Amino acid sequence: MSFPQNTSLSVPTSFIQFTYQSQSIKFTEWISLLTLCLAPLIAHIIAGVPTPIYLCRKRPPWHTFIGHFNPMSILWRYFVITDRRVRAKHWTSIDMAANCALFWTGNGWDGSEEMILKSRAFCTRIPSLRRISFVSVSMATTVIVTIQGIQSVYSPLQGYFAGNYAFGLAFDTIFYSMAFLGLMRIPAALWLTEDFSYADINRIQRRAGEEMEDLELEAITTKSPAHTRTLSDIGLLAADSELLISPEEMFYPSNCWRSMIIRVIFLTPLVGSLALSTAYIGQSQPGYGNFFTGTHLVLILFYLAVTVGVVVIFLVYFWKGNTGDTVLPCIGQTWYKIYTGVLIFLALSAMVVSGLETRKTKCGTYTTMRPYYDQFGCAGM
Repeated sequence: MSFPQNTSLSVPTSFIQFTYQSQSIKFTEWISLLTLCLAPLIAHIIAGVPTPIYLCRKRPPWHTFIGHFNPMSILWRYFVITDRRVRAKHWTSIDMAANCALFWTGNGWDGSEEMILKSRAFCTRIPSLRRISFVSVSMATTVIVTIQGIQSVYSPLQGYFAGNYAFGLAFDTIFYSMAFLGLMRIPAALWLTEDFSYADINRIQRRAGEEMEDLELEAITTKSPAHTRTLSDIGLLAADSELLISPEEMFYPSNCWRSMIIRVIFLTPLVGSLALSTAYIGQSQPGYGNFFTGTHLVLILFYLAVTVGVVVIFLVYFWKGNTGDTVLPCIGQTWYKIYTGVLIFLALSAMVVSGLETRKTKCGTYTTMRPYYDQFGCAGM
């Protein structure tokens, strides 16, 4: 490693090249770069992490939330929602609401098929349709993250085959590939909604003994769709007959051909992203050689950690047939929290390292590579 105080056009030969060269970037430029850097992460969190619904008095410890921000947890939720929809023998809007909800119960996070039935007694508002409206916040979110996802695939592939992908890596582009989650949202897009609400169980328990006749169920979730039906309109609390059916009567088995097709649809791009992450390790093109900047190295570690983890866990649970819960089965285990912490550490490391290495090139773009490589990266610009 070296920390040069001036630029040089000598050809670097070391395998790992870390260069502090961000001194000339102005504060206003940093604000723009930071916005572009965090945009894919923020979109990933807003689009993929649901609002928790508490069905018991005791609130979850803070560390139980960490796993929900892991890309693996979000992808798993997309998969299970899609899988349930194609296996459903009869699909209603209240089923869609329960599938999208994240319930906290006395036994922890629960997104099981049984919870679809148990949660009906607490539902105070459901969507009017069995799918999302094409003019809705959910659809707008899907369109935005899908566009980001297309860009996240196109740009790296273009750079890889052109031999200058590493040249385009800078502080503003380090998380472009996280937008890939937007494409994985597409199969589940028609049934991803937050246009529903459930009762505040704490308020119910406090008032049940005092004002049972005039009990007002107050919603804790939170979107405001144009068309919804309320509890008084549909009489959910009186629908006892619906609570007597079992998940087996609602869904085809998890090993049916419908589910197998969905597994292939989800697993194929995940394996492809793992292969692409691995391919960048050995990329060597004329003029660039085979080396890593500090940013390049940290990002490879980050994306390999994400893609290897996702593929391995998905394969394990597919093999076991443990696909009946929208909450990843291992989300509460210590090793998964540690794994999520490692991903957060790598992401922060990528921000710090790329922040030190990023510079503006002579052609106006940003890169983490040394000035010597401008002659190759800026060619034709």
